Amino acid sequence: MRWKKASVAINIQKDFLVPVVMAIGFFLCGIILGALTLHSLNPVVQQELHQFMTLYIEEASDFSGEFISNLQSWGNILKTQAGTLFLLWIFGVTMVGSPLVLFALGARGFIIGFTVGYLVQQEAGKGLALALAGVLPQNLCYVPAFVGAGAVALYFSITLLRRQHAPLNRLGVYSLIFLFFLLLIVLGSWLEAYLVPLLLHLIAPFFQ
Repeated sequence: MRWKKASVAINIQKDFLVPVVMAIGFFLCGIILGALTLHSLNPVVQQELHQFMTLYIEEASDFSGEFISNLQSWGNILKTQAGTLFLLWIFGVTMVGSPLVLFALGARGFIIGFTVGYLVQQEAGKGLALALAGVLPQNLCYVPAFVGAGAVALYFSITLLRRQHAPLNRLGVYSLIFLFFLLLIVLGSWLEAYLVPLLLHLIAPFFQ
């Protein structure tokens, strides 16, 4: 009996390894593709992005630290990020959701790769500092949350394809795991709403 339970556990680990590798792989491919896309931007788009970055830094330099304003910002950010997480949950409980999960992870990686790559390309060392202050803090929570949720959603979706019916006994566990990822999203959105503006405010004088 113990050997049977051990065999089942090993099989589950092997089955889960493939979704994990796929999730990480598509995310990393998105980052690389986002960074490489910078070389194909025309001068007009680059100029618009530069103006947007300048405006963003100017707004950061005017950071007031008001609790109410940041609370509203936190709510908006949390709503957006939690909505993305909910989409991954939905994709996982559908038999055709696997490609959508991979696309979402790739898009997430693309945005990060493009953003960091552009900042470093335009401002070199200052751009790296801007990326560390404006991109890194929240993504320390977002990346493991979304990549982990994507891997779990892939595993659940693949399980549906193999069995052709919903494993209802696992749906509760599946949702609980996503609840843990939601907690990471809440923390990441708080960092983005409160910590990131403060960090950008501190480094903004170096860009003026």
